[in-house]
Amino acid sequence: MPNSTDRPITQKDVAELAGVSLSAVSRTFTSGASVSPATRQKVLIAAKALGYKTNILAQSLMTNRTRLIGVISSNFENPMFTEVLDQLTKALQYRGYRTMVENVSAGSKPEDVLEQLLQYRVDGVLFLSSVLPTSFAQACSAANLPATILFGRTEQDYRHKEQSINVITADNVNGAKMGAELLIEKGYRNIGFLGGPEEATTTRDRKQSIVETLNKHQLTLVAEQHCDAYTYDAALTKSKEMLAAYPDLDAVFCGDDVLAIAVLDTLRELGVDCPNQVGVLGFNDMAISTWGAYQLTTIRQPAKAMVEAAIELTLRQIEEPTSPCEYKILPCETVIRRTIRP
Repeated sequence: MPNSTDRPITQKDVAELAGVSLSAVSRTFTSGASVSPATRQKVLIAAKALGYKTNILAQSLMTNRTRLIGVISSNFENPMFTEVLDQLTKALQYRGYRTMVENVSAGSKPEDVLEQLLQYRVDGVLFLSSVLPTSFAQACSAANLPATILFGRTEQDYRHKEQSINVITADNVNGAKMGAELLIEKGYRNIGFLGGPEEATTTRDRKQSIVETLNKHQLTLVAEQHCDAYTYDAALTKSKEMLAAYPDLDAVFCGDDVLAIAVLDTLRELGVDCPNQVGVLGFNDMAISTWGAYQLTTIRQPAKAMVEAAIELTLRQIEEPTSPCEYKILPCETVIRRTIRP
């Protein structure tokens, strides 16, 4: 039945054509609402015939749910975060949610960005970053907003007390230990560390674990450099400084794959053989690590499992507001390719 007027088709029109009540139509288009299969089928057939489209805004006013999830990230220059965002948005869309993405790389405060998201009445928020101010967790708690941080943890460790935000992170400590032991096993002894921002929890956890592992083998970290951000350009500059200052280095453990890619390019530029003269180890296992020009040996974060866990926890708290926050640490694994000795 074509619409002969310029006015939008309403649920009342659908109800009249389907021969059901207005409340039956409303329940049909409300996620989780009870409606019989026969009634649902009538409503859907009528809606298709009329060209009816659900008014998400009107529905959100009735249910107090927008089915919007805010996503805040601070490092879009790192390809790993782009890969994760792709996984995240697809997984949320499959569950009937949409995302609002905010970028805090330009120096804006997470709390200010959160305030913007609240104006759009997001149902929850996911924070993709290795650095999260405690004030952000407190702001989410004050707003009764389900929130989860991925790939990092709060500045204050909430594992042993009441949490105000979910934490989903890789086992950075054990992952770094596995990487350090692999380098030692392959005969590397003069090992340096190229990390991201020193204040990042991932940087601190990984570096400390490397130092402790080396010490257990009567070795020390002979060189250390930190980039202001997990970016290729920053790593290119720092890797050149490190290799010039420490010519005896025979391996570089990088706190991120994008940093390791920059080290590999620097070695090529200097004519240094990798892996025989200098081995390179990354952390993350992003897609570019598998490219033929790099074939990077790395410590793989379980990114897909982390995304799924973050979504499940956040959506559960949306449906069950009294659900407690959780702190989940997922295991890493070693991926051997060609940038360390066979």
